[in-house]
Amino acid sequence: MIEILWQCHACVVVNKPVGLPTTSPKGTDSLESCLREQFAQAGNPVSYLTAVHRLDRPVSGLVLIALRKKAARLLSEQFRLRHVQKKYIAMVQGNALEACKQEPWKDTIAKLPDEARVEIVGPDSSDGRDAETKVSFLEYDSASDTSRIELRPITGRMHQLRIQSAHRGHPIVGDPLYGNAEDESALRLVAAKLSFRDPTNGRATDVALSSLPF
Repeated sequence: MIEILWQCHACVVVNKPVGLPTTSPKGTDSLESCLREQFAQAGNPVSYLTAVHRLDRPVSGLVLIALRKKAARLLSEQFRLRHVQKKYIAMVQGNALEACKQEPWKDTIAKLPDEARVEIVGPDSSDGRDAETKVSFLEYDSASDTSRIELRPITGRMHQLRIQSAHRGHPIVGDPLYGNAEDESALRLVAAKLSFRDPTNGRATDVALSSLPF
């Protein structure tokens, strides 16, 4: 069952599990399809349901789901204007204290042709898009040689947090694309908090996970 952390008649905030895509083609399980089925089984079928933003399949955490077209439009506008604040927690390789002191992280990111991954390119690249993330150092564990950091993306590029962390020598633990290709553990990246305005009344709304998976 998908955990619902906050809801009104026009939208809900849910906790997406690891391994489940936010959206997918018809007939394939996704966060959207599972929620539709969950509402129907509870006796509350919905005629409209769409994720306003996405998390990568291996990332868990908070996703905002619109249940009305008007809410989807209003929430999408908040994302477009960068009025929605997102906070992620990541566990990265090594001591990331110095890298976090260089915040905000600003890079130019481009998608690799015919691949589901990105790379850091020069600022004058015709294919590049600006990416910016605010970062805070939380703690370092010498036993595992890992750090916990807080990431607050300003932009929303593909794999932005993953490539920016790796580019600074601190790939996220469990990331085979930008870190250790042989690491088969779960990706240590979670969307921990969302701040937005309720599309039904304009009130500032904060939703956060009560506990973290790592």
